[in-house]
Amino acid sequence: MDLQYKRKTLTLMLATTFVSSAAFAADDSVELTDIEVIGTTPLHGVGLPKDMIPTNVQTATSEDIAKTQSLDLSEFMTRTLGSVNINSAQNNPYQPDVTYRGFSASPLLGLPQGMSVYMDGVRLNAPFGDNVHWDTIPQSAIASINLMPGSNPLFGLNTLGGALSIQSKNGFTHEEDSIQGYAGSFNRHAVEIESGGNDGEFGYFVTGNWFEEDGWRDHSDSEVKQLFANTSWRSETTTLDLSLTATDNDLNGNGPAPVELIDIDREAVFTWPDNTQNEMQLVNLQGSHWINDLMLASGNIYYRHNETKSFNGDGTEYEEGTGADAGFLVDEDGNRVQDENGNDIADQFNGEDLDAINNRGDITEDSGGLGLQLTFLNDLLGYENQLVTGLSYDQGRSAYDSSVEVSSLNADRGTTETGVFVGDEFVDVKADNRTYSLFFTDTMSVTDSLALTLSGRYNNTEIKLKDKLDSASTINETNEFHRFNPAAGLTFIVNEAMSTYLNYSESSRAPTPSELGCSDPNDPCKLPNAFLADPPLEQVVAKSWEGGFRGTVMNNVSWNAGLFSTTNHDDIMFISTSGTTGNTGFFDNIGKTRRQGAELGISGQQNRLSWAVNYSYVEAEFRSPLTMSSPNNPYADGNGDIHVESGDSLPGIPEHSLKLATDYDFTTKFSAGFDAIANSEQYYRGDESNDLDQISGYMVFNLHADYQMTPKINFFAKVDNVFDKEYSNYGLLGEPDEIFPGFSDPRFEGAGSPRAGWIGIKVSM
Repeated sequence: MDLQYKRKTLTLMLATTFVSSAAFAADDSVELTDIEVIGTTPLHGVGLPKDMIPTNVQTATSEDIAKTQSLDLSEFMTRTLGSVNINSAQNNPYQPDVTYRGFSASPLLGLPQGMSVYMDGVRLNAPFGDNVHWDTIPQSAIASINLMPGSNPLFGLNTLGGALSIQSKNGFTHEEDSIQGYAGSFNRHAVEIESGGNDGEFGYFVTGNWFEEDGWRDHSDSEVKQLFANTSWRSETTTLDLSLTATDNDLNGNGPAPVELIDIDREAVFTWPDNTQNEMQLVNLQGSHWINDLMLASGNIYYRHNETKSFNGDGTEYEEGTGADAGFLVDEDGNRVQDENGNDIADQFNGEDLDAINNRGDITEDSGGLGLQLTFLNDLLGYENQLVTGLSYDQGRSAYDSSVEVSSLNADRGTTETGVFVGDEFVDVKADNRTYSLFFTDTMSVTDSLALTLSGRYNNTEIKLKDKLDSASTINETNEFHRFNPAAGLTFIVNEAMSTYLNYSESSRAPTPSELGCSDPNDPCKLPNAFLADPPLEQVVAKSWEGGFRGTVMNNVSWNAGLFSTTNHDDIMFISTSGTTGNTGFFDNIGKTRRQGAELGISGQQNRLSWAVNYSYVEAEFRSPLTMSSPNNPYADGNGDIHVESGDSLPGIPEHSLKLATDYDFTTKFSAGFDAIANSEQYYRGDESNDLDQISGYMVFNLHADYQMTPKINFFAKVDNVFDKEYSNYGLLGEPDEIFPGFSDPRFEGAGSPRAGWIGIKVSM
């Protein structure tokens, strides 16, 4: 199929996108299956053929996700998509720190968030910290995903290294009624229901998921409840979709453990509990209308409410006093610790030593906004052209409060509740932030082979912070950030089997309320438990280059090869200063950092065999020297500082990653396959100066199988970590001797889960 024919076919397809399926049957001479159309904005609208997008976009459908039998979206991405990895900072399967090309999208405050995540045009990054709660994204509601690389300005704030755009199912795309359940290792069991249908004009879709397990580590039980519902209306020119997403999750992820404890018992936890409760409700109304054959209007309006409660039992920095302070708790400076009433706190409670603390936090976030865009398919100067212009407005209000309760450790290192709280550790902060944006992207077919894309987005962000406990605090101020971010790219079809692309882009992110409230090196805070008077921070600006080739061989083998480089200017990092788990410190602009590397991929299908290989090389490094506090690093100087040089590697990011996947249909009813992940070494957080040995690399194999007993009954099974490999995919430096006096190694690691298996059944109706 030549390029000109593909353009005309695309125009026809777009003009009839919202006509009922019966209308397509009128002309079966038009082949649409050869064109993969990618949405290039959060509101997908028309989209473009993949060969006209000047970056290495990765896509997947609900069928791809189902085949892998992944637990959630983050696990699917980690197992199948290039340059995606997970750090098990919490050691809970629903709380991963996902990295893409060295940029994070994590549920944890304190990590520099470098990816934006959208679902049906709604930005899912939380307003308080730009973090992403993966447990609030129901995998069973996902119709397709696009992983957009680079500093794509069209996806707004936080798109420093990439953007994930999710499209949900509806009654027109997924007409099926089914129920499935599975059970197995870790006492894990889950049930999922799905129902969808339409009458040609109105449609509905609903799915629900319930998951519960004890977890493979001690004291790590979790429960996840997710619901998604959609009602749709379609005419020949117009669509309307109203959706509701609701989740109610109770997660225990007790974080990394000292390596000396892991050597004794991999299932053991350092201290517990580390509990997070997430409740979220999201309502989104989206629609589109063809004004004429060459102009499409689309938009959405949404409201989201999220409440996150955390309860973390930790070691304490308080000590038993001596001399005149005997019998009382004192802080690191030797001052007596007082409760909320100004009374000195005794060093015992009910006869037990107060040798621990409970960090409690509660974040309530309400956000809403709208997006509008117009797509024009008119020719420009005689050339085929697509122009998209739009605007968006997002507003968030966050209420954050926290406290520190003195506590005691029981025999298995769990903490008690005493009701005695440290008086000067109470926090009650409000944050209001709003962002409005104007954007455009224009793609012109200069020739049948050459396409030029120019894009840009202007962001204006305002963040107001208010300390409800101290009206004189310097937190009480308004911060404003604005910037225009451009992008330009070229695609060129060399021949029927190969094309090439080149792209330059810029994007930015404003400091979050949590970062602005914790940026004074003289007054470090606990994450996410304290805010203090702080100096301002600069916004982060990312500048990216990307280029490569892609093509097909023998019509059934696809391949891609590319290079990329992204430099962050005025990057923001949480600099740890002390603490058992490294969560005490401050945010600071640290100068430049850079992620660059290469991606290679090849996939194909031959008769009954399908397969894919993805390799990525990511060189993530500091490009500006800096001195940072890391008192738990054995190579720190007398002040507890380490000295980072330009060229030192960023921690937590493996340089080499290899992914293999294959499936084979043994019969028309039975299929089986495996996937494998191999990651190279990575540095510990707290060892930004690269003085210590790295966390060892690893390779893990997983198996899955599927048996279609009848057209309506399907059995499935999977085994993770088939060879029971002992590995870790996360590490940081801490103080194990606060809990284990005999331990001297400061390394903590997030241990990977052992071999495990599950079996399930799906019944379609």
